[in-house]
Amino acid sequence: MIRGTDGRFKVVSWHDAFAVVAELAHQVKPEEIVGIAESMMALKDFLNKMGSNNVWCEGNGPSPNADLRSGYIMNCGINGLENADVFLLVGAQPRVEASLVNARIRETVRGSNAKVAYVGPLTEFNYDCEHLGTAPETLTEIAEGRHPFCSTLSNAKNPAIIVGAGLLERSDKDAIFSAVETIVKNGNVVRPYWNGFNVLLLNAAQAAALDLGPVPESIQSIESAKFVYLMGADDECGFGKASK
Repeated sequence: MIRGTDGRFKVVSWHDAFAVVAELAHQVKPEEIVGIAESMMALKDFLNKMGSNNVWCEGNGPSPNADLRSGYIMNCGINGLENADVFLLVGAQPRVEASLVNARIRETVRGSNAKVAYVGPLTEFNYDCEHLGTAPETLTEIAEGRHPFCSTLSNAKNPAIIVGAGLLERSDKDAIFSAVETIVKNGNVVRPYWNGFNVLLLNAAQAAALDLGPVPESIQSIESAKFVYLMGADDECGFGKASK
């Protein structure tokens, strides 16, 4: 459908629709073009052929660190969660974000009395959970060995840390992930036969997007864009800032 001069949408053929897209796309400079993807590879190729590399993906934030795949996936897998004896949830709320993950944590808590701790805004869990704090400073205290939870973590056989993907869109994400990395190292969370570091992604194909590496050239590319192509993307977070 295309919006006419009267402001109303009218049904048109695919040929006419793509003609309008092409006309608009060729009226702007390559650096003013942005793509926001779900069908990622096709859009990435399309934008690259137009001379633009500003491909965003829902939920990954403006500058995700996708250097290592182990830095943005569930490394132990959902089934592996049942082997954990201590969980540290960092900005992750599995009960509302990932029911399967939450169910596995709940089963593990019931079956083996695994301990669960949480850092983030107040929320509800359907299993016993110790709320350690709401601010990143709590993570710094754990990373520096100054928090009571450190002893619980160090005594764990298979500690698991689950980081919420919402942190990817925070301005202080680098500091948060730095603290988490220190906790992972000090708590022996990753070793040859156990990787308890996990990132709980929320959007479909979000991990695949990070695999393909659609990272915009500039975090201001949305604000300066004059042509934005939304391919299967319906998350308004940050995407409504384009000039047109």
